[in-house]
Amino acid sequence: MRVLFVVHQFFPKYISGTEQYVLALARAGRAAGDDVRVFTVDPDWRAPGRAASVARHEVGGVPVTCHDFAKSEVRNHVLADWWNPRNRAPFAALLDEFRPDFVHFFHLRFVGVDRLDDVAARRIPYAVHLMDFWFLCPSFLLLRPDGQCDGPPDGGYGCFDCVHPVMAQWAREPWARGRHAERRAAGESPADEESGEQAGFAMVERKGRLAAALARAPRVISPSLTVRDAFAKAGVLPPRLDVVPYAIDWSLLDGLAAPPANGIHVGFMGTFAPHKGLAVLLEAARGLPDRDVTLHCFGRFGDFPDYDAKLRALAAGDDRIRFHGPFARGELARTLGQLQALVVPSLWRENTPFVVLEGRAAGLELVTSDLSGMTEAVPAGRGRAFAAGDPVALRAALAAAIADVRARGGRRLPLDRSIPDVAAQWAQLRRLYADGGAPATSA
Repeated sequence: MRVLFVVHQFFPKYISGTEQYVLALARAGRAAGDDVRVFTVDPDWRAPGRAASVARHEVGGVPVTCHDFAKSEVRNHVLADWWNPRNRAPFAALLDEFRPDFVHFFHLRFVGVDRLDDVAARRIPYAVHLMDFWFLCPSFLLLRPDGQCDGPPDGGYGCFDCVHPVMAQWAREPWARGRHAERRAAGESPADEESGEQAGFAMVERKGRLAAALARAPRVISPSLTVRDAFAKAGVLPPRLDVVPYAIDWSLLDGLAAPPANGIHVGFMGTFAPHKGLAVLLEAARGLPDRDVTLHCFGRFGDFPDYDAKLRALAAGDDRIRFHGPFARGELARTLGQLQALVVPSLWRENTPFVVLEGRAAGLELVTSDLSGMTEAVPAGRGRAFAAGDPVALRAALAAAIADVRARGGRRLPLDRSIPDVAAQWAQLRRLYADGGAPATSA
């Protein structure tokens, strides 16, 4: 079977959870004898003058086609986030060359929901995976500066506060609202023009256009009840949706070492980004009285310079806090083998963090924020939750987790074998592909 995966960014430049999951599934598919390939774009806006290019390479044996679309041609940045015809020609060329039996869309940010139409026009069955909240939220987090968000506030005008604050004031002006209502009544679509008014129109049209695109999809997949329920609450639950929990690559845990015997070792693994909550963890850790507790932070500096400075300041002078940098996927067992507990202090609700699943699989004591995407992923007896964003509450939960580890003599919990392996998930998804998008499973 020929299957094309579509994702908003990919290896080797982008290495977050979505990319890792897509790569693991693609490799599982190829190992099973199927021809799985990836189409992606390069969303890096730091050099807008780069000419458009199409590059082909392989990652772990998986063929990848990457379109670096010409950023200098983009006039309406709000529109390009969800409707991007610049990607049509290279995508269509790949479809016509590869002739996939099925297309699995994992993320469409800066790829464009118009790629769904390219596939539908060729009568190729497809599915859309809700890897986060992007179909509801242009920042994909459903997180506002003042707390959680349930969908585009103020008809979409409130989204400017988060993603384009410079436009926020005028976007709400009565004249702009009136002009947008006129355009909608006339059946217009947002234009790729360097116009604040057109940017506003692209934002207020976003929810309806993306909801309609999801409604047309033969099959939509959610990784968790948390994601499904967020779409239901926003009133855009797709009619054909399955909940298919994530799988992990169990082979990456081969050779997991026994836990360290020189004290208690706690880990953080993830992006050093404000929404991941590492600053909350550092503040909590500094207040722990235990001198035999070490906090290991795995991730990279450089993406958020101001936040980096805050993290370094919080860690300064405490030799129990160590920054290790990122690690390769092949080093997962070695990395988890250094730990007895894992903290996931995210400030957004998440969608099922892969780090939680891998921590469970390795038998780590888990401490997570009390937001649904994390608490849903932690069964009873595997960890505890604390009030998101509260370093005092986190310190108390962390102290309790450390006490539990000590009570076990430093040993970890049993490996959690209930998490499916990625090879089994490929077989499950392949049945969906073979059925042309018919239901895989439901919850």
